[in-house]
Parts: sequence; structure tokens; C-alpha cells
Amino acid sequence: MKKFVTMLAAATLAFSVPCVALAAQFNSPSGTTVTSPSAPNGIDVSMTVSGDVTSASGSGYIEVLPADSGVQADNVPAGVTPDATFTVEAVGDVTFTELTLTFSVGSEYAGANATVYITHGDGSSEVREVTVAANGTFEITVDRLSVFSVVVDKDSVPADGAGTTTGTGSTANPDTSATSPQTGVFVAPIAAVTAVATMGAAASAVALRKKGSK
Repeated sequence: MKKFVTMLAAATLAFSVPCVALAAQFNSPSGTTVTSPSAPNGIDVSMTVSGDVTSASGSGYIEVLPADSGVQADNVPAGVTPDATFTVEAVGDVTFTELTLTFSVGSEYAGANATVYITHGDGSSEVREVTVAANGTFEITVDRLSVFSVVVDKDSVPADGAGTTTGTGSTANPDTSATSPQTGVFVAPIAAVTAVATMGAAASAVALRKKGSK
């Protein structure tokens, strides 16, 4: 029985380590989704970040924030005012291969053309051209992080108001069912760790009761 308890305790620790590393993937005022203050044209833009992020120490995370006033991607053309700008940065020993950024601009802009101007942390820039889906969202995937400025071409909204349901304008809604709405902490791995720890405690209690009865 002692051998069983020892093995179960070791398994509990081994299982807990990777789950803790996954527990604090994102950090923002409201979890994985943040909303930029309305631009002068009155559009509210929200951005949701999703993806697999790990941290060996368990303290690394992806920070998601609306950009400070006056901050925008370096490659935004002169005379163009972004509808929203977000900063997404890796903090600590966080690692990832790819993240998905889903932007929500409202279904009234379904079918419109949108541009995301990006300035990466290494100083490089790029531009992504997308189409707003029927549900008012669009998404891009990135393997580097920094500043993302969004510009929606309001004049390109189709006259019939019909948006796209496939292609670059994604209709997918990120699954946040496994995250805490306040912290963005992944609940499922933590629940698993709790269950295994409970099993270990129960086994230990049984072993102690048997020892005491001898």
C-alpha cells in the first residue's frame, strides 16, 4: 500500500506541473477578450486571443491590452485613423507557436473590408486584408506579437448587408467555456489537478487508517 501511495503522489506531482504551466496563459483586465475605447467614428472593437501557450515556470503569460492613447502600428498610412489598436505581448518565459486573434466590429459591418496593420516586437511590419463575416467578426493568426491596428472600410459594406460566412472573414466564435471570464485562467486543467490531488489524499488517508489499526 505504501508503494501505491508513493506512486500516486509522484503521478500527482508529474501531472500538476504541466497543468500549472498552462493555467495562466493570458492576462488582461477582462480575461482573454478586451475592448478598445471607441475611436472618433464611434466603432467599438473587441479582440479575443486564443491558442496554446506554455510557460516552464508557470509565471509566463500573454498580455492583452487596448493600446495607450496615441499608440498605433508604425505602418498605418498617414491620414488614416485606426478604429482600434491593441498591444499583445509575451511576458516572462512564455512560448507559443501560433495564436489566433479574433476581432469583433459589429454585424452592421458584415461584408466590409478590414485591414490589420501590424508592427512586431522585432520592428518588422505587415498588413493583413480580411473581410468581416456575417456575425461581425474576422480573425488572423500570428506567430509574433506586438501592436495591431484595425481599420474597417465603412464604405465597403454591401448594400444588401450580406456578410461572408467563409474565407478570411471567420464566423467562428472562440470557445471560452474552459476559461474564467475574469482572469482568462484555464479552468479545465486546474480541475483535473484538483481531482488527482483528491485521489492522492484519499489514498493516503486509507494507508494511515490501516497503519493505525495494526
